Amino acid sequence: MGNPQNVVSNIYRNPMNLREFFDNLTPEQIEDGNRKQFDENKRVYKEFVTAYKFGNCSLCSLPLTEFISFKPCFHWFLRPHGIKKKHFQKYLSTPIGFFQFDSYIRWIANLNSPYKNINDLKCEMNPTKIIEYTIRYKNIEWSVSIGKTDRQGHPDTKNANMPHFHIQMKVDNKIFIRFNDFHIPFSNEDIFTLRSMEEAPDKVVWRNTFGEGMSILEDDEAFDQLDKLMTRTDDPENATFNTGTLVQMPEGETMDGETLSKAFKESKETRIPVRHILKKYFPQASFMTEITPGDSVPEISKRSPRK
Repeated sequence: MGNPQNVVSNIYRNPMNLREFFDNLTPEQIEDGNRKQFDENKRVYKEFVTAYKFGNCSLCSLPLTEFISFKPCFHWFLRPHGIKKKHFQKYLSTPIGFFQFDSYIRWIANLNSPYKNINDLKCEMNPTKIIEYTIRYKNIEWSVSIGKTDRQGHPDTKNANMPHFHIQMKVDNKIFIRFNDFHIPFSNEDIFTLRSMEEAPDKVVWRNTFGEGMSILEDDEAFDQLDKLMTRTDDPENATFNTGTLVQMPEGETMDGETLSKAFKESKETRIPVRHILKKYFPQASFMTEITPGDSVPEISKRSPRK
């Protein structure tokens, strides 16, 4: 989609139907915009990883453990030394950029362990929410909630009548920031992106580049790729994924015990999932594999409705 900020400014100068705007883009413009956006994502992500390796924040250049009250930054959510909830009061009363914040915490979580620290499964979302997920990083857990009424704003309230989102933050499994402590306003760019996804869902897709979570299991293409890349583990309680495979032999045929024993031994030595080895020994069999989140994946924290 190219640089969202440039597109937003053009839309604001020349108001138009977003659906019409995207329908008027040529395939070449879309491909060029996507390529430029991906290249930009790679550049920013590389800067992020490099800074992280030195213990610094790529946004403000401060150490991730350092907190300066007049320099708000996303790394505040890592709870640097000395920060308290009251310091977020002014920071979260103005737009911080939801989609930039989303990328930041996803990238942080995936540096620790890809996929398994991000539960963004749509099938586990509250159906009244537009966006809902939970992300874990070391001893910190963030949960994001955007309800349909949050998206529009609550007209009957004083501090939440604008479009906004909610964050819950836990440290050592204790709540540090509650969902309803802050109503964080969306930026103009956030609103543009949300509108684009709502009005042109077949044209605009929210991709979490370098920040993929468990929702990857709901992508058929990614699902097949994951199955090919998975390895066996001797620590299933901390595994990223759980798998179960149903094997069916042709009528009248069975698997002999000696070959099965050989396959399981080979799987343990090579760490190749036994289902792939069985395909080699029993090519005539049909296989059906189910991949589900591992036991260590966090549950999505639910927000109680407003009273």
